[in-house]
Amino acid sequence: MTSHSKGAPIYYITARVAFKKKKVVHERVVWIVSVFEDPNEIRSLDPKSMHRLTQEMYGKNNKSDKHVIIREILSKKFISYSNLTLDEHKEQNKTKV
Repeated sequence: MTSHSKGAPIYYITARVAFKKKKVVHERVVWIVSVFEDPNEIRSLDPKSMHRLTQEMYGKNNKSDKHVIIREILSKKFISYSNLTLDEHKEQNKTKV
């Protein structure tokens, strides 16, 4: 049995994101569930969240390389603890990417 004190905290994050569609930049407020708190860490170390955001903004039939930019974190709410530490999450995602 693992203790919860070693696990990374999981957050429900409300963020403002931007994406470009037909040469027009759109902004939207979306939700993200992640162990990372910084927009740059979410972008580079959390491929599941970024894939979900890309699918939500562009749909599953996008043919070209689309980008979603996390502009700012509006709110952050603690949910629970992960079974892995934050360093283990970073290593896990670096090997898959």
